[in-house]
Amino acid sequence: MGVKGVLAWRVKAEKINVLVYRSLVQALISYLTKIHGDMAIVNQELKKIGRDMGEFIYTRYLAATQRPAKSLEELADPKSAYNLGFKFFTGTTFDKTEFKREGSDVYITYSIADCPLCKDLISPSPQLFMCNTLSGILEWIEEHRLADWGAESVTCNEVLCRTRGDPVCQFVYHFHLKKPELF
Repeated sequence: MGVKGVLAWRVKAEKINVLVYRSLVQALISYLTKIHGDMAIVNQELKKIGRDMGEFIYTRYLAATQRPAKSLEELADPKSAYNLGFKFFTGTTFDKTEFKREGSDVYITYSIADCPLCKDLISPSPQLFMCNTLSGILEWIEEHRLADWGAESVTCNEVLCRTRGDPVCQFVYHFHLKKPELF
């Protein structure tokens, strides 16, 4: 990264304030829990909110970088635009990324032990994934790139969350490819 890139990254680039983000998520969860009571619905609503956030984040950062991944394997690369994007907004990267292909299905997993999005929060229910907004953000972005991957569908779900007592926060993409040889 050149001098301009370093300056833009450290000085000009807008970052999220994780304290504000966490307090907003905590308030949203409290509100959604009061309205719905059912943690499965609260999880769905958090993911929908994340999908709306995905559009804003994509247009503000990922699209502007002109460095989108060129393959699904590259999405799992620790040096991918996703990991850089996560660092751009949160100040840290995912600890571990994994790529697995099973026929027409591709799974990409991102894990982080000290997740800045939910640090110091405690889930009010073992069924609630408090970083589910990130799942929605990631899913929305890749849903708009299905043709690039030769995929029919994509989902991204948070499957582990430290706020529930899990050792890491973990997000799993599932891409279903149209033809196994395309990717």
